[in-house]
Amino acid sequence: MWSWVRLPTWHGWGLLLPVAPLCAAGVLTIHITVDHDPARELAPALKQLIFVGNALVIMLITLAIGYQRLGRISTPLFVIVVGMLVYIGLDKYVDVPLVREARACRRWIFLPGIQVQPSELMKIVYVLGLAWYLRYRRNYRTLGGLIAPFAITLVPMALILTQPDLGTVLLFLPVLFAMLFVAGAKLKHLTVIILLGLMCMPVFWFKIKGYQRLRVAGVFLQSPAVREYFKDQPERWDRLCPAKTNKAEWRKELTDWTQQTGYQLVHSKTAVGSGGLWGQGWGKGPFSEHDLLPERENDFIFAMVAHQWGLAGGIALLLCYALIVAIGCDVATLTNDPFGRLLAVGLSTLIAVQALTNLWMAIGLGPITGVTLPFVSAGGTSMVSSFVCVGLLLSVAHRREKLIARNPFEFDDEAERYEQR
Repeated sequence: MWSWVRLPTWHGWGLLLPVAPLCAAGVLTIHITVDHDPARELAPALKQLIFVGNALVIMLITLAIGYQRLGRISTPLFVIVVGMLVYIGLDKYVDVPLVREARACRRWIFLPGIQVQPSELMKIVYVLGLAWYLRYRRNYRTLGGLIAPFAITLVPMALILTQPDLGTVLLFLPVLFAMLFVAGAKLKHLTVIILLGLMCMPVFWFKIKGYQRLRVAGVFLQSPAVREYFKDQPERWDRLCPAKTNKAEWRKELTDWTQQTGYQLVHSKTAVGSGGLWGQGWGKGPFSEHDLLPERENDFIFAMVAHQWGLAGGIALLLCYALIVAIGCDVATLTNDPFGRLLAVGLSTLIAVQALTNLWMAIGLGPITGVTLPFVSAGGTSMVSSFVCVGLLLSVAHRREKLIARNPFEFDDEAERYEQR
């Protein structure tokens, strides 16, 4: 039997307070990014409102089911979504139905009347599955015990990377480290893994594609001095050239960077800077009135928010995310259930990392990765996954399990050393 949603406390419903202005900012910004055609002007905004309404319904369904029930079926859910990712990956080799290539990417399964992005679903299912796996285990207190959690993480990362979707891939490891740390994994073991990962970065650099290298290098190519340095010494720029790439074309990418690969980033920073302190006003300013910024309703919607409402609007947006994460972490500290605590930490970290990745991308502090801004960017699957996070956090806040045993994740290092002898 499904349990009815009990009347929640103020603490739980406080999560919806910062979510509401984020959704409103997204709908208002999407409304002014379309062409000023009276027949079409409201369509994208109305579509986004429908996405928000559907996501709210799914959030309530998630709350009604309860995080514990979802945890019990997290393994089959994980397998199903992995199967969807494998199905999309097969389209690279054979023409499979319901999958189409768009902008050199394969990320969606097109069903009648709806398109599903499995990578968005995987973020939620992954946190559920990992929290369920770690809830009562102690073997991750050893270096060898961390192999299984990392294997669970690397499988979806590898599948999503083939789409390719580098932005979503980058979200998994911070979530993994946060959950392992809260679960009681030793800091020295996590530090060793981080150092090994940094040592492998050169290998990763030479494995990624040329356009991905240009996006990473774009963080530094924003500086005219850096671009002039490579132009004066093109042989240094050639060292970054991927194998089987024409060096003349590679050098041309550097020469035309501001009009080619760096076009979005340059215009995004211009939109943010032109907003000033209080902004140009809703629907006003050159970036609102003219289509000067590609993907301004999706990946670069923060630039449009800052263009309209200035630094004050950008800070307000950041405060909304900070409040969501703070409440999520507070939920984690108040629950006695190990699974609920890990789930709350994982979801809070996921929202924080995704929001920061998008914001850093918009202002040039990180590479362009195609990560959406939670609750704000246009898109149905992204909106649903964000509201499912809220529904799961509400579920943890309202269903506090009573335990007779000691508090979860309390370890006696002396006793552990004695047992290992």
